[in-house]
Amino acid sequence: MRACAGRGTRTSSVKTLQRRASIRVSSSTHETMATLVVTDNSDQRLRSATRQALSAPWAPSSFHVNVHPRGDAYIFGRETRRITGTERLRDEVSGATFLMSPTAFFQTNVRAAEILVRLVLDAVPADVSVLDLYAGAGLFALPLAKRGQRVTAVEANRAAVEDGEASRRVSRIPPEDCRFVAKPVSTFTPAFADGLRRGRLVPAVILDPPREGCEAVVLDDVFGRIRPADAVYVSCNPETLARDLQMIVRHGYAIQSMQPVDMFPHTPHIETVVAVRRT
Repeated sequence: MRACAGRGTRTSSVKTLQRRASIRVSSSTHETMATLVVTDNSDQRLRSATRQALSAPWAPSSFHVNVHPRGDAYIFGRETRRITGTERLRDEVSGATFLMSPTAFFQTNVRAAEILVRLVLDAVPADVSVLDLYAGAGLFALPLAKRGQRVTAVEANRAAVEDGEASRRVSRIPPEDCRFVAKPVSTFTPAFADGLRRGRLVPAVILDPPREGCEAVVLDDVFGRIRPADAVYVSCNPETLARDLQMIVRHGYAIQSMQPVDMFPHTPHIETVVAVRRT
């Protein structure tokens, strides 16, 4: 009985140590980045398993270990250690080079991301500056800057901002053409709206919020105070998109186009690009 209990304890311990593994593959360079998420970085079995993985024929181009001891809903913890390879994975989207760190968000389906970028660029006038809210690592900001537009990209996640700035440099985009602001959108938009009273030109606006959608204060600031002639809303959640569009329309905007993009076939996950114009 003690032996059986012992085997059960070891199995449970292994499961507790490893939470998940994340693997990214570059569509342009075919590099691979693997990130092992564990609850404890000091366990000797982790070192042994890492050595075996890195000596295998299928070893990734870069390997990272992320420590996430808390039992919350987040995928990654705060501490990430590079074991081997580069700090970031390189990929190409719409003429811009992107450098992605292990824990920062980037669209998994790069081919579908190309479609998203094309739809957004088609909806944004080419002769105006752009305010990119919830910008992430600059999926829309960098291609817009490559097209010759001045972009201000606002993102609360500092890891994503660092990736965006690194991508801007490697894409050879001048910093004055694409400026990243590491700040929550809900604190940025009130100050930006106040600045318009001093004669600042109104840019086109892109909103690409998380699944929860936009905060009400952001929608009020953008469509009630900044009032761009054109705006694009990129949504990953049809329910919150419908809710937010009701508020946008009440502010005096009309929907010009709405295009869903199937990000993960055979799943309910879609992105929708909606272009609106002030009436």
